[in-house]
Amino acid sequence: MGKPFKDELKKLSETIRWAEKQDVLRLERFLFVENKQMPLVCIGSGGSLSACHYAVQLYQQYNGVLAQAMTPLQLMYSGHNVIRSSKLLFLSASGKNKDILNAIKYGIRYNETSMMCLTFHKNNPTEKLLEQYPKVQRWCEDIPSEKDGFLATNSLVATFTLLCKTTVGFTFNIPSSFSQEIKPKTETLKLNDIQNFIVLYGAAGEPVAWDIESKLTEAALGSALLSDYRNFGHGRHHWFAKCKENSCIIALISPIEKELATKTINGMPSDVPIIYIETDLEMPYATIDMLLQSFRFVNDLGDIRGIDPGRPGVPSYGRLLYNLNYYKLTNRILPKEKIIDVAVRRKLGSSVEKNVLLWEYYSNACKRFVNRLNRGNYNTIAFDYDGTLSPKDRTSRYTDRLCDEIKDALLRFLERGVEIRVATGRGKSVANLLKNSIDKRYWPQIKVGYYNGACLLTLGEEEKLEEWKNKPFDQELKNLEDELKQRLPTQYVRYRFEERSWQLSIGGEMTPEEAQIVYETCREIIWDKLLKNIRVWRSSHSLDIVVYREVSKLHVIEDVQHTLCIGDYGCIDGNDYELLNSWASLSVDKVSKNVDCCWNIAPSGVNGLDATLYYLSRISINNGVIKCKFNL
Repeated sequence: MGKPFKDELKKLSETIRWAEKQDVLRLERFLFVENKQMPLVCIGSGGSLSACHYAVQLYQQYNGVLAQAMTPLQLMYSGHNVIRSSKLLFLSASGKNKDILNAIKYGIRYNETSMMCLTFHKNNPTEKLLEQYPKVQRWCEDIPSEKDGFLATNSLVATFTLLCKTTVGFTFNIPSSFSQEIKPKTETLKLNDIQNFIVLYGAAGEPVAWDIESKLTEAALGSALLSDYRNFGHGRHHWFAKCKENSCIIALISPIEKELATKTINGMPSDVPIIYIETDLEMPYATIDMLLQSFRFVNDLGDIRGIDPGRPGVPSYGRLLYNLNYYKLTNRILPKEKIIDVAVRRKLGSSVEKNVLLWEYYSNACKRFVNRLNRGNYNTIAFDYDGTLSPKDRTSRYTDRLCDEIKDALLRFLERGVEIRVATGRGKSVANLLKNSIDKRYWPQIKVGYYNGACLLTLGEEEKLEEWKNKPFDQELKNLEDELKQRLPTQYVRYRFEERSWQLSIGGEMTPEEAQIVYETCREIIWDKLLKNIRVWRSSHSLDIVVYREVSKLHVIEDVQHTLCIGDYGCIDGNDYELLNSWASLSVDKVSKNVDCCWNIAPSGVNGLDATLYYLSRISINNGVIKCKFNL
């Protein structure tokens, strides 16, 4: 089993050059653009766990947000709430080990933020599984080195290189040291006498330390204990007072921790053996440089031990353990949640579970809400568009038609005489995609409230939008726009305005942090300037400042008692708050605290467009009247 380790090392330069040429835009957006304020959990088994530590290191450094590397089992033990509220990145070279597949299944079941999986062999089991779940983003290309030997080598270097490229973009350039046969520097050592390796690391070396531990253990080359340079000073050094004869230090050193490493090592007795794996490169290249050097150390150690790290031989019980089918066992760790508990947690957050009375109050309110919803008779459904009738991602938002699943679902209602209303912050683009998707005979049953309900028109009457857009721009909105330009000039934050009579939309290529600054600045201006007639609403892609007396998504509701409303941004600062403040209202994402409305009763892990489809699948239609059939 496996391949000669030396042969694997010969392919590393080619692998790095291949990875350098790959398009990593999807991976870059997942890590450093979309939901970048969310914590990240990176999941991998065996050698892939080393790459998880590198991804975590980069995520924390460039986003300033905490991240955690976990094995699949650690993810399961972390609990529903961590899986639900964190971004999940799954790393698996082959995409076929049971552990990563099980972890992905739990991610699909519970996660409501975002997920991505990176693999290197097309048509692998993970890829096939995820074909059923488009909400999980994927990066998969065939690596030229093909499958690794027993230890992760080329796939691991490829993963590190791809991750590195996401942080430096088009400026990525392979350092010359990557292709050199640099050997780790050692004092006079007799490696055949050393069995215990204490690996010390600093800023750039932690992922490499984890990989050294993995390779030494998996290939039975020795034991490895890991510590950062300062934690070593808190008792770990005592190992050498008792077990110095067959132990040594592996010092991982990059420029940022060189002085600390030198002082730490100089503080040890002079006869303690040291192996130096050192680089002159800065992050993020430094980690890859030390990783390549550690591979050469593992190769040399294998020669001395008479063990080929690429094919050390696997005992029969090893195969049994690797292929252990434990999915049913982990269901005890993460049993399926009741929808009512998921719904209440979305309203209150997980920390409120300790307040038993409050939790019970909301649980009873949820039951009353669903019972009332199921008793109602409706002839109209009112939808938000972005994030409700379309996926959240930016690419899907700018397509020219509805996706097939939601188109078919809406046609089922239109064919049976149901009226449909669409409330959107956008203009004619929504009308065009609806007309491209739905037969003209159904257009009279569809009305669109453009610009957050400011202009309500039957589908096909879009020419009237031009008349509406020619109305004078509201003076209070103009005052806010002028003040925002003074307080937050556009040369510092890349926002842009769209003036629409009674609505001022603010979009552009802003980071989430910048968008938050713009939002808070607008609220301060409204307060400071006593702008009483305007409000700020947020959506998943922009800010809308509107003249409240003229603009409201409530304009699409002509009969409150017989209209079912579905939106995605129902919290107090969201642009669907009013729409979802009616008694018959469901959210597919964010909710208000109101116990009487705006509940998200989709199963755990189902949100956005998937939640809309879930709701519609549980509605019956008879002679133009729809009935809800929801269960908790």
